[in-house]
Amino acid sequence: MKIKNFSQAEQFLYRQIPRGEKNKFPGQLGLDRAQFLLKSIGNPQEKIKVIHIAGTSGKGSTAYLTSQILTDLGLKTGLTLSPHLQDIRERVQINNQLISKQKFISYLNQLLEPIEKMAKSAYGAPTYFEILVALAFHTFYQEKVDYAVMETGLGGWYDGTNVVKNPKKIVILTKIGLDHTQVLGKTIGEIALQKAKIIHPGNIVFALRQKPAANKVFQKIAQEEKAHLVFIKKGVNFKNIKVNTQQTIFDFSYPPLKINQIKLGLLGTHQTENCSLALTIIYLLSKRDRFPLKIKKIRQALEKAHFPGRLEILKTNNKLVIVDGAHNPQKITSLTKTLKLLFPQKKLDFLIAFKKKKDYSQAFPKIIPLANKIYLTQFFKSKQDWISLAEEPVEMAKVLKKLKFNNFEITAKPQKIIKQKSTRPLVITGSLYLIAELYPFLLKKTKISTQKNRY
Repeated sequence: MKIKNFSQAEQFLYRQIPRGEKNKFPGQLGLDRAQFLLKSIGNPQEKIKVIHIAGTSGKGSTAYLTSQILTDLGLKTGLTLSPHLQDIRERVQINNQLISKQKFISYLNQLLEPIEKMAKSAYGAPTYFEILVALAFHTFYQEKVDYAVMETGLGGWYDGTNVVKNPKKIVILTKIGLDHTQVLGKTIGEIALQKAKIIHPGNIVFALRQKPAANKVFQKIAQEEKAHLVFIKKGVNFKNIKVNTQQTIFDFSYPPLKINQIKLGLLGTHQTENCSLALTIIYLLSKRDRFPLKIKKIRQALEKAHFPGRLEILKTNNKLVIVDGAHNPQKITSLTKTLKLLFPQKKLDFLIAFKKKKDYSQAFPKIIPLANKIYLTQFFKSKQDWISLAEEPVEMAKVLKKLKFNNFEITAKPQKIIKQKSTRPLVITGSLYLIAELYPFLLKKTKISTQKNRY
């Protein structure tokens, strides 16, 4: 078998998405499968410098910013993000750019024989996510990157990315919250453990100082693995935060490095946490690997930062649209906090869909105080790591009624809501899968690139 074009590549990968009985978190078996596949292609993950990122909130933004800064400092950088928003190649980027379709096909073809052999083994065929992780590591090794920035998929301990034993791996732990509780645990401590288990012997670990339950777990695992743990703290390492509709401004300090009045293109006070983690890692790597820190280049990288679908403000012909993939109460809190700063004393309309099993009963009380009207919808397809089902709007409506919020409408045509003329901004949130489904339509409506169409 040989894949001849990009469409065939996508279809091949879609066929590997777990279905039916297999559509569940595999735990240790999933990690074993990932290790088996990577071993069969020579363990490329052990031959490159890896920055490994886990957390409930902020890991995608932190990965993106780390990669962007390294790239602008002249270092060849691999980046894998999941889920992807528009293109599967977002999971295999070089210098924050999609690799060509030809390269994607070529490197995937190089994995087909090992995949076919594995399918006949006791492990069975690798999944969509496991193949894409292997493809990312294989591509980054073949492309001779200086660094590979790897965002975990789900959790960390048993995640398909948790396959790097090299003691030089750098670990980043972002904010921990209650999400995927049916898989990762019911408490902050249990979830923090799942994330912290990406720490391996000798690693250097940078973590956001947060709730004591998470901090204690990070310290315990770092001590057990003889890893060096550094906490980054608000008020110490980042402070004087201001947010407007163009950028987030703050001061960063990790002595002796100080960068005041950083202008960050990503919006939200929470992005100062993610950016500060990225900056701290860059500083450490510059010392360890002996490359110069060019502050002007760093400032430029951060000012032009643009991460689609993450608190992104777009102007359509008809209204202002705020797009954010917040999908758990913690992320919804960050979103609503920023919306209050950007649109004080203003009521907004919301277009919302959640995945099944998401804790939207905790999210809606944070949204309602800002809401004029809430449109409830669902996403209708999901060709990503798992078959992801959207919650039925009628179920979400029951929660709104209990909360005595009655100005809502169920719609099967979210595009129609976007097209409606209004002086009131529309916030689209609840799921990155919803954003992914609507994003092509939004881009048509904005007419020019989102990078140039920032509010």
